[in-house]
Amino acid sequence: MRKTVLPVAIATLLASVSQGLACEGSDVIFEDKFQDLGGGWSQKETVSIGGGSLSFLLLADDMQSNLNVMFSVEDADVCVEAVWPTHKKPAEAGEATQQVLGVGLLFWGENNRTYYQFGVLNNGRYWIARKQDGAWVGTIAANIDTPAIKTAPGASNTLRVDANGNELGFYINGTKVRELRGQAPKGSWRFGVSGDNFDKTDVATVHFTKMKVTD
Repeated sequence: MRKTVLPVAIATLLASVSQGLACEGSDVIFEDKFQDLGGGWSQKETVSIGGGSLSFLLLADDMQSNLNVMFSVEDADVCVEAVWPTHKKPAEAGEATQQVLGVGLLFWGENNRTYYQFGVLNNGRYWIARKQDGAWVGTIAANIDTPAIKTAPGASNTLRVDANGNELGFYINGTKVRELRGQAPKGSWRFGVSGDNFDKTDVATVHFTKMKVTD
């Protein structure tokens, strides 16, 4: 795994984001502020952890996911805070443009090839999708506009999934955007994070600053 020192601009940004997460369960099952490598995340060349951030290095047209290895849950309230990069993509002519990027919260995970994903884009849209045996088998909500998403470079967004049996609640920055019923995995399941880069030519980096799971 590459453990890198965050640039000064990002370090300053991480120091300024909110200190709390919105998970409402009374018992804390898991909490990670990504200060070190002890949180139970898979070690990959495309992930750096430390200094208050878990960061995905995303190649052009790339998606990365990371399910937590050490913790599993049943009924759980899962929250994560993500931060968009602070810079824009240089344009060939005119003003710089913002790459279309996504950050996701993974839940109901059985393994690294089977899980559900709740994600937001920096163009103000969210989605909910299902991956089964390594293939995307269904998009439950595709590119839904919502004013709850903060889209500016450097902005932070809190994603939350409240999973209670077969009932699911989805929140963005404290605003409930969707309720669903589904078939939860038998027994315990895993949670995680993901990053998406929809730009066809340039690399990008997305950051997660803290994660919390309660019951």
